[in-house]
Amino acid sequence: YNRLIDELEKSVQKLAQSERESAWREMARQVAHEIKNPLTPMKLSTQYLLKSWNEHAPDIDLRINNFMNNLIEQIENLSNIASEFSDFAQMPKTFKEKLDLVNIINNSAEIFKEIENITLTFEYDTNTSFNIVADKKQMLRVFNNLLNNALQSIAKDKKGLIKIKLYKNNGFNVITVEDNGKGIEEDQKSKIFMPDFSTKSGSMGLGLAIVKNIIENAGGEITFESETGKGTVFIIKLPENI
Repeated sequence: YNRLIDELEKSVQKLAQSERESAWREMARQVAHEIKNPLTPMKLSTQYLLKSWNEHAPDIDLRINNFMNNLIEQIENLSNIASEFSDFAQMPKTFKEKLDLVNIINNSAEIFKEIENITLTFEYDTNTSFNIVADKKQMLRVFNNLLNNALQSIAKDKKGLIKIKLYKNNGFNVITVEDNGKGIEEDQKSKIFMPDFSTKSGSMGLGLAIVKNIIENAGGEITFESETGKGTVFIIKLPENI
């Protein structure tokens, strides 16, 4: 019996190691793929500019200007990929302190309030304190990411509505971030928090995986509800700190 238990434990350890290695191999494949995406247009643009220069094109100044703008855009794309991967890899490093959720959410929401065709509201009881213990920068990242996702889910020609609500429930601070965007397709729902999943081009899709890590490291949980064509609501529960 003991021998079987030992063998079972070894098998479980091997399986866990195999799954971790498989996950990192997939992540490495995804990173390589995302890096190659901007490199291809950068190479083609450089070759095109060199050809125009050699042929003394009359509009060479305009072509150089267009090339530089495109190059800067692709470099920023590469920088974002590196930053997202770095953030995901370094997520366990935290500096926890007592935070006021109202201030955190207001700081994040302020950036999005002036966007054209988007109405952002934030509802909470002004007579109630909403305190948590968490890393301030990471919590700001959570709401920046969720609000940015909400914004990107709303069509440019549609009047957007993003509603944030904060309330208490059974010892938890509950935050909901709701949008009237395109929603999440059924076949995508099970993958939405996976680190290599993205419905947006030019992104590694690490945003929601990072959000989930931050929330869980703070002792909370995050879920969502979504209906295609109507919108999505993310629900966050964080332990309250009196």
